[in-house]
This record gives sequence, C-alpha cells and structure tokens, in this order.
Amino acid sequence: MRKFLLVLFLTALWCNGAQAGEQDKLPAAFDLAEFLARYESGLKPLDRLYVELANENLPLRDEAGLPLARRHIEDRRQALGELLKTVHQLASAPQDLFWATKLFSQSEALTDDLFDLSQVAYDNNREELGRQLAELVRVMDHHNALIESYAFHVVAENQERLRQLEKENQELRQKLQELTEQSKRVPRPP
Repeated sequence: MRKFLLVLFLTALWCNGAQAGEQDKLPAAFDLAEFLARYESGLKPLDRLYVELANENLPLRDEAGLPLARRHIEDRRQALGELLKTVHQLASAPQDLFWATKLFSQSEALTDDLFDLSQVAYDNNREELGRQLAELVRVMDHHNALIESYAFHVVAENQERLRQLEKENQELRQKLQELTEQSKRVPRPP
C-alpha cells in the first residue's frame, strides 16, 4: 500500500512539474488557480504517506535512540496541513504577496522535510524509497521555483501600481496647488 501511495504521489507531482515545462520561470499563460489546484491534489497523498511512514518499521532513530531527521512525522503532517491552508488562502487572494511568500517558505520547508526523509531511507538501506523521495524533492524544487517566480510577479505588479498611484497623487497635489494659487489671485468682494 505504501508503494502505491508513494507512486501515486510521485506521479501527481511529476505531472504537475511536466505540465509546467522545464523552465523555472513563470510561464506567460500561468494560471495560478489551476496550478494551486494541481499542487494541492499532488500534496494530499503525502499525508497518507506520512501516516504510513509513522506506522512502518522504518527507523527514524539511530542506534542510540536519537532522531535521524530534524522533525517527527507528526510535526511534518501538521506543517503539511498549514501549507494546504496557505494554498487555499492564496487561491482566495491571488494578488496577496503575504500568502505567496508564505506558500514559498512553507513549500521550501516541505522540500527540506522530503530531503531529510530520503536521507533517512538511504541510511536505513531503503534505496527505492530514498530514490522516490529524492525524485519528489526534485519536483518540489521545480514547483518552488514557480511559486517564487509568481511571488516576484506579484511584487512587480504591486510596485508598478504603487508608481502609478504616486504619479496620480503628485498630479493631484500639483492641481491643488495651482487651484490654491488661483484662488489667492482672485480678488475677494468687499
């Protein structure tokens, strides 16, 4: 069952990465809603994988009983839940730089977690699991690049809008100053 879930997860992430192309730049016809829907559906099997890894006989501790990975599986599951909430927040507010940046940060942390797990698998002579997790890391790196590119796109749009508003503000101030000067020149009736 674990292999099936891992293969399903790998396939979903692979498809997401393949559909986005090999570029790490934001595609011209990038559809954030579609990307986030695929991204979320690709992450859902990871929760089941975490459950399987927690129940499996894969030692997450060394001979002394110390953790081999930085975080326990349950912590990773909670982080995954938070990431999925952020996906929903960004989907509902696509121009919000906070959510785009938070998604990038959480996605990077997930990539680190997957890397840690791949190393644990390799350390415990689970070569196939290690290779599959390493492949997930590669796909997540590609997705992270797209998320980062989207965040920069939002920054550029916000910066341009800010420039426009500053220009309009300056023009209005200038008109107000001209009107004030004109009103001072007009004689007042006695």
